[in-house]
Amino acid sequence: MGKSGDQDINWAQNATLAACGHNGVDVHLFEVMDAGEYVYCGRIELVDKPYTETQPGEDGIDRKVWMFPIRPVPDNDVKKPPMFVFSDMEDYKTRGKNVDIEYAKILAEKKKRGGSSTPVPMTPPIVKKPESKPAIVIPADIVGKKVKHKAYGIGTVIATNGSSSIDVTFEQVGIKKMGYEVCMKNHLLEFI
Repeated sequence: MGKSGDQDINWAQNATLAACGHNGVDVHLFEVMDAGEYVYCGRIELVDKPYTETQPGEDGIDRKVWMFPIRPVPDNDVKKPPMFVFSDMEDYKTRGKNVDIEYAKILAEKKKRGGSSTPVPMTPPIVKKPESKPAIVIPADIVGKKVKHKAYGIGTVIATNGSSSIDVTFEQVGIKKMGYEVCMKNHLLEFI
């Protein structure tokens, strides 16, 4: 995020994406293959640490941008044009730098011939609704227990909020309201 000036990895969706490996947030990718046409690419995950590149901003001035090396999650059945699929970072470094330009040329040629500008189906895949699982119940005796969070460190549970969330006071970051089921399902909290 950020079209002009240096991008900040700790701001808005940049921060969410950078932490998606341990914050319990599923990230879904939509790409613009042709102006105004968004293609759903499915759920993704980070495959390496974010890094910076220098690129021109919307105003044409060079700035620092954050790059997020991602790939579809293993159960993703969304198909992308093969030229946009890379096996690893080395493959991307070899073929990826000019792939957008090559794709734009293909689209321009198709438009000239009167063909569709979008070779990727615009309809999202049909995803079977998962069977409902019983909700994780917050134990009655959880208040006062010590926990360790992957990102926030050591804390103490200070309250429960109905059947969905807990309040934890962490030594380093203060009080955080946390979705109990998300934390348990994604192993973000560990009782110590």
